[in-house]
Amino acid sequence: MTNNTVHIPEKFLDMFCEYVFRNFGIYVEDTKRKIFEMKLMQLMRNENITEASQYYHMIAAPPISENHKRVKNTFIDTVTVHKTNFFRENNHFEFIKQNIKEIIEASPSAKLTGELRIWSAACSTGEEPYTLSMLMKEILPPHMRAKILATDISPASVKKALEGVYKFGPEDHIPPTYIAKYFTKNADGWWISDEIKRYVTFRLFNLMDVFNFKTPFDIIFCRNVMIYFNRDVQEQLVGKFYDNLSNNGLLFIGHSESLIQLKHGFKYTEPTIYKKQRDE
Repeated sequence: MTNNTVHIPEKFLDMFCEYVFRNFGIYVEDTKRKIFEMKLMQLMRNENITEASQYYHMIAAPPISENHKRVKNTFIDTVTVHKTNFFRENNHFEFIKQNIKEIIEASPSAKLTGELRIWSAACSTGEEPYTLSMLMKEILPPHMRAKILATDISPASVKKALEGVYKFGPEDHIPPTYIAKYFTKNADGWWISDEIKRYVTFRLFNLMDVFNFKTPFDIIFCRNVMIYFNRDVQEQLVGKFYDNLSNNGLLFIGHSESLIQLKHGFKYTEPTIYKKQRDE
């Protein structure tokens, strides 16, 4: 099969763009349309599908078989972003370390259950929540523990996160003491310890869905995700984060992101760190 056998008419490219915006909040800018189209064409080739209409209806319809589910999951994995590292944007973790006493004092769940509730809202392959778990293991008092929810829309990313096996790259800045304590080396790579895994619960979750959390979080990380959303979606998402944080809870966003142009109720703490602070 040659590249010329796959073609996506402009009408269907528009429909795919609308689909990923409506379902995932991802806005495909005009400058990115060609790259998006090339990704779609490669996905179609991989499935031996030549008609854009056939592929679109497979993606848009609820899955009716395991193969159909696989095709949809592969689409999700391809159009969403998965770049992440251990201790990425390390100033966030340093901020938590330096302010952990105040964070604990502000936490209702810490007082009631001895747990600090944390959400890694776009956890990708798990480096961020495992970083948080290691950090909390180091800095929380002995009578406390972290309860970390880690969510992502990508089934492949969550599967890899659950496995907890990594090959460290130059962008991973893990303290040597953490590697010695919390990782084991074998032929496959570095395995995260069960001690760190047990504080993290992984779940498939779409940030465009309704949030039905019964208990608010003390800390939410949602970093380098909102840059792919337009302003309306960003405001909706930030509002949902606000509603699901405890008072004085913290929101951490990516270094390339800001809430400056958005309507929101957060108080600015320092660049990319915001606090929910209602007047009592």
